[in-house]
Formats: sequence, structure tokens, C-alpha cells
Amino acid sequence: MNNNLFINQFSKNIKFNYTCFDRVIIRGYILKFFSTACVVLFLKAMGFSKRTNGVMRIFTDQLNSHISKQAKKFGSQIHWWPSIGGVNGAKQRFVEINYANQFKGNGNHIFCILTDKEPVRTVASREYITKKGRKHQVLYKCKKPVKQYYIYFHDAVLGGPCYLKISSYLPFPCEFYFNGHHYIKSQLDQKGVAYKMKENAFTHVSDPVALQQAAREITGKLVQQRIDYWMNLFFKFDKGKYSTLSKHLKHDWYLAQVEICSNVIFKSARFCTSLFERLLDKFSRVGLPDTIAKIFSRRPARSNSKSYWRLYDNNACIKHWFRRNAIKQYNKSRNFIRTETTINNPKSLGLKKPVLFLQACLWCGLGCNNRLLNCCADVDVSTICDGEADLFDHPVLDQKNRSVTPPDFRKDRQLALCQELLKPKYSLYGFKTVDLKHALNQFFANPAQIRYEMKKLIARGAIKKQKNQSFYRVTELGWKWLWVSITSKRYFRNPAISATFKTDVQNFPTQPYILEQGLNLINQGLSQITQGLAVNM
Repeated sequence: MNNNLFINQFSKNIKFNYTCFDRVIIRGYILKFFSTACVVLFLKAMGFSKRTNGVMRIFTDQLNSHISKQAKKFGSQIHWWPSIGGVNGAKQRFVEINYANQFKGNGNHIFCILTDKEPVRTVASREYITKKGRKHQVLYKCKKPVKQYYIYFHDAVLGGPCYLKISSYLPFPCEFYFNGHHYIKSQLDQKGVAYKMKENAFTHVSDPVALQQAAREITGKLVQQRIDYWMNLFFKFDKGKYSTLSKHLKHDWYLAQVEICSNVIFKSARFCTSLFERLLDKFSRVGLPDTIAKIFSRRPARSNSKSYWRLYDNNACIKHWFRRNAIKQYNKSRNFIRTETTINNPKSLGLKKPVLFLQACLWCGLGCNNRLLNCCADVDVSTICDGEADLFDHPVLDQKNRSVTPPDFRKDRQLALCQELLKPKYSLYGFKTVDLKHALNQFFANPAQIRYEMKKLIARGAIKKQKNQSFYRVTELGWKWLWVSITSKRYFRNPAISATFKTDVQNFPTQPYILEQGLNLINQGLSQITQGLAVNM
């Protein structure tokens, strides 16, 4: 992403960026079992002359017995998911809270096994009687509830938690899941690289090059080897003293869902949030059929493209669909913007579905993310504040590691104190608490209340006590912030709020470019006011 216009434009505000796999779901099928005739041949090869439901149930019982033995061998619990009261999509969260967060190792480790019933396409047998009275069994395809095993584990290579899903009835479809962030985390741990994670993303890393290198090491061959390892442990059939697997029960693995995310971590959470709000205003029309086709570098598909807004953990997210594939962008945890391509239909993007072509999805997703970010580079950020204002909007720690709340101008006494500190008489000799007490007698009952409000400014460097002296001075940073904040509240915030009650809200311009023109005019006006007052901002 070094040549990306978005990264180059905001390089001064960006801490680092990286692209990697996020969620990856791979499904395994026994291709021969797509045909009922091949199921019949399989039963004959296994020595069964009849093809009844009871015969096919034998394989299910043997598989259930083998998985139960493996669970006892590794000391893993088997939970019946409906009895826990869980809902769809909550299984991984349950495993993380109760098992994964307590695991501190690096090797292969099985957390637990969750069982549930889900409707799947399978094979059943029905008895028919001919006109001559002869009975015979006919196999047919159907969809019915089948017991599923979700085997959650920490993989020595891919990290964790991962899961292997095994259907316990013919034709035994399986599913494998891993997360690319877990693999990167395990690689950084092995190399001794320091990092911090927040909500499934890296917000700090001592060696960004090592992070990006680890993200590109995930290949289809590597994933196939890990799938084979866990399938060899659990997908077998119990024969009493031993378990075995027929050569006819060989799965082929295909990509079902691949998420490729490009994360841009900003130095300032305030700048990141303001920038993303500006992007939402200006680029909501990216989801038009012709435009989204250019993002995915394919021909337009007017019937299979759409865009919608939704909330992602109470944060705005805009998502565009194209031929069952999707790309979305959201501000995750306020300090980084994630652009994520989800490939659900590889063929529509010119990709192949076998798992060995996994890395091709990474480069395809990276290209889609880059094209969307290039569109986002065309935005005016001259009115976005960065850096210093964060100190005055969020709690900070003082010298004794105690949390200090930010100043609140909704309080009359806080506003009166800040206005008093800007008076010229304090700029030369400074001020003491006693001086402020006499001037603000109507707002503060005692000096302790003044010191409490001053503490919020001292912790943020707005007020500084002179060395070996008993009086305080307002610093340059403090003077700038106090002047801008008080002026903004008096001349902009309060009049703007009052105007919303006097004017119909629907008459306000909502077009992003009109809003940007208005912001530019305000910015120019402030500049002229500042120059007229001879204030050095």
C-alpha cells in the first residue's frame, strides 16, 4: 500500500498500516457423494448389500464414538449448545470467554467441542414396494437436521481459536475456520516483537515490517496441512480397538468466505474519527453499479450490486455488495479505519475456489481495498483538528497515575475560571488561588473548588506552576486552547444550536460539497479575525 494515494496524503497522521487475512472459512466435500449412485457404490465397497437408513446410521455411530474417545483422550468437554442457551454466531464468543482467554501456551490445544443440530443437505433412504410385492430401498437427496461437531482448538501454526466443523451423517460435509490476525500474533510472539491489539486489530507494533511479512506468509498449502492434521485426529470411524478411515472418504477443500482487511492506524483518534465522518458524507455514492464494478475491477452487474448503512459496535459502517462479494469501511475503536473485502464468490472475480489458491484472494482483496482508499484520498481535511484537542476531550493521568476528567464548559464555574485566566493582568506576574478566589467569589465557595477545576488544566499542561515560586502561569498551549474553546462556544456553538430551533432543519444543505464550502468560509473568517486581533495562533 506504499503507492496508495490515501496513505500518501495522510502519511503525517498515520502511525502505520497493514493488510492481512481476517476471517477465513473453508469447506470440505466428498465430491463423489454429490451423486446418490456413488453413495450406493460406496456402501457396496464397505460390504453392505442393503442401503437403508440403519446402514448409513452405522457410520454416524462410529464417527460419534471416535470423537467421544478423542475428547476423553485430550481431556476436552463436549457441550450440547442448546442446553447452554446459546444462539447462532455466539459459539466463538463463548469459547473465547471460557477457554481461549485462559490459555497461555503456543502449541496444539483443544479447548472444547460444541454440538448442535443444523439443517444440511444429506442422503436418506425410502422403501418402495413394486406391483409384484417386492420391497427395495431407494436413496434420495433431502435436507434435514443433522448433528454437527464444532471442535475448537488453538493451532500451533495458525494460532487460535480455530474450529473444525464435522457433520456426523452422510455425505459428511466439513468446515474449517481460522483468523489471519491470530496467525500474525503467534508469529510476532515467536520473533519477540512487541505489539498491542484492540478488537481484533494491531494498534501498535515495534516492527511493522515483521507484521506485514507475517501476514503474507499464509498460503493455501500451509492451511491445507493444518486441516489435514486436525481431520486425521477427529474424522475417523471407531471399530472397537482402533479407528480407521476409508480411502473413499477423502475431502476436497474449497474457499467459502475470505475476508481481506486493510487497516490504517492513525496517531490521533480525534483526527481518525473526524476524517471517517467526512468520508461517510462524501463517498456514500461509491456503491453505484458502475463505480463499485471499478472497485472490484470487473464488468458492471446492475442486478447484483447494492449499498447500505449499518452500525458496527455502535459505529457507522457503509457496505457495498457486488455479485455476492462485499467491501465495507468503518472506523473501528475510533483510532483506525478498516477497509475490508469479503470474497464469497471467487469465480465472479476470476479466482479459483480450491484452498491452494488462497493467497490469490489476498492480492485480489488488496487491490479492491486500494482502489476504494484511492477514492477516499479526494477529501478536504483543512478543517479537521488533530492532536492537541484530544488532551482536553478525554481523561488523562496525572503524575500519581490518577485519572483526571476533562474540563467541562457546561459548568458555569469552569467557564468563568477559564475566562478569568485569559485576562491580561495575569500574563505578566501570574496568579495565585487567592487572586482567583476574590475574582470568582460568586462561582466558588472556597479555594478547594478552584484547585479542583485547576487540576484539570494542570494535568493537561494548560497551567504550569513556576519553579520555586508560589504562583501559576497559563502556558502557550493553554492560552491557545482556552481562547479557541471560549470563542467557539460564545460565537459559534450557542448561536448554531439556537438557529436549529428557529429554522426548519430540512432546509439545511445536506450535500457534502456545500458543507465543505461552508467550513472553508468559516475557516477563512476565523483566520481574518485572528489576524485582525493580532493573535498568534
